Amino acid sequence: MKITYLGHSCFVIESNGHRLIVDPYKGGAFEGFDLDLRDFPVAISDIDGVAITHHHADHDYVEPFPGAKIFDGVSRIGKEKEELIPGFILSSYKTDHGPGRGDCSAILIEVEGKKLVHLGDTSVLPKETASAVSDADYLFIPVGGYYTIGPEEAARLARSLRAKFVVPMHYAIKGKSSLVPHNLDDFLKASTGLNVFMISVGATKQA
Repeated sequence: MKITYLGHSCFVIESNGHRLIVDPYKGGAFEGFDLDLRDFPVAISDIDGVAITHHHADHDYVEPFPGAKIFDGVSRIGKEKEELIPGFILSSYKTDHGPGRGDCSAILIEVEGKKLVHLGDTSVLPKETASAVSDADYLFIPVGGYYTIGPEEAARLARSLRAKFVVPMHYAIKGKSSLVPHNLDDFLKASTGLNVFMISVGATKQA
C-alpha cells in the first residue's frame, strides 16, 4: 500500500492498482489557501474512488474525478460498511466540527488487512466514535487548530486512541496555506511518545 500526501487533509491511498483519494480540495477556495491539486497530476490520475469527510470546499472537490465512485461520509454515518472500490472497505462515524460548521465524519478505511482512520475536521471526537476508530494502524489527524483540534489536543487524542502510526494533517504550510494557526513543527513538539508517520507534501510512502 502506498500513501501520497497532497497537503491539507488530502491523501491518495493506492493498493493493488486501485486508488482512493480522501478529502480533495478546491485550490483557492478561501483566502490564504493556495494549494492546488493540479500541481500533482500524477498523484490525481486514475482515481477510482473519492471519500469525503464533510462538505466544505477544501474537502469535497470531486469535479476532477468524474468517473470515480463517491463515498459521502456525512450521509453514510451509522450505515453498513461499503466496499467502495476493490479492496477498500469504508465506514463512517460522527465527529464534531465545532459550532455552526455543519456535520462532519470520521472515515474508517480497511485495506490490505490494515485499519486507516481519517478524522476529517474533528474539533471534538464523540466517545462512541472514539471507541469505533481506536487501535488504528494509521490515524490521519488534524493538528492545525482553530477549525479543528490543535497540536497538543491532537497529540493527547492520538495517545488515547492507541494508533500505531499517526499521520498529521490540516496544518499551516508556509506560502501555501494560512487557514489555521499551527504548523507541523508545533505538532511535532507535542508528539512525544507517538510514532509519527511523516509524509511531505507531494511525497509518497510505503505503508
